[in-house]
Amino acid sequence: MASVSDPPTRKAAAAAARAPPRDFLAHLEAYLARRDGVDKLLKISRYAARLALAAGPPLPPPASARLKSFESSVGLSRKAFRLGKFVQDVNALRAARPGGSPLPLPPPLVLLAYGGEGVYYFLEQFVWLAKAGLLPAHLLPRLQRLSAWAELLGYVGSIAVKLKEVAKMESSIKTMRLKEDCGEEEDEALRTMRGKLLLKRLSVVQDVADAFMALGDVTDGKGMLGSSTLTASAGLLSALISTHKNWKSC
Repeated sequence: MASVSDPPTRKAAAAAARAPPRDFLAHLEAYLARRDGVDKLLKISRYAARLALAAGPPLPPPASARLKSFESSVGLSRKAFRLGKFVQDVNALRAARPGGSPLPLPPPLVLLAYGGEGVYYFLEQFVWLAKAGLLPAHLLPRLQRLSAWAELLGYVGSIAVKLKEVAKMESSIKTMRLKEDCGEEEDEALRTMRGKLLLKRLSVVQDVADAFMALGDVTDGKGMLGSSTLTASAGLLSALISTHKNWKSC
């Protein structure tokens, strides 16, 4: 039986659950301290430059050459931020192994998602070394092709896993909304769940955009996949979504 003091208690709990707004500069410092934070800002710069070259008004030859050089340099710089990044996928695979299973393997879709991404990040280290001149240049085309295939397979697995997670979250939200007595705490939990669902949906859109670019790399940009405007737009969309996600999470 609920006591008279329950409503104020719920309000207090809900108020405590709402985090106070963070200082902008402190938040920015935390964001820039992340490897992914800086990497996504570089990604925005790169694809904004590529979109300007593809869809913007014609530029004078010197300005166009400088913008192309900038875009290429930023692309190479981003690869340096991927050094050792495959380790996070190795750890994700280790954490995804089902408890008590005789086979030390995670579910197939999870294996495809993290395995593909991990192989991609591992190969990208050698792509960077080849582009930087430390490895022979003749290795670059093969490394890039293998890297693109691994990236594409990783995104296929990631999209499938996230769509299943989106379905589960939608089901949970529907169940919460069907409750007859929904107090302040439940309202706050529902808002939190809706926020997480939005981020998960955005993550799916980001993966689809990145998969589109990876498919273009695999097919050597044939047909629609060769459109510089579409590729640059997909890259910019992916970068903006990732920047938003990283900003919200730090």
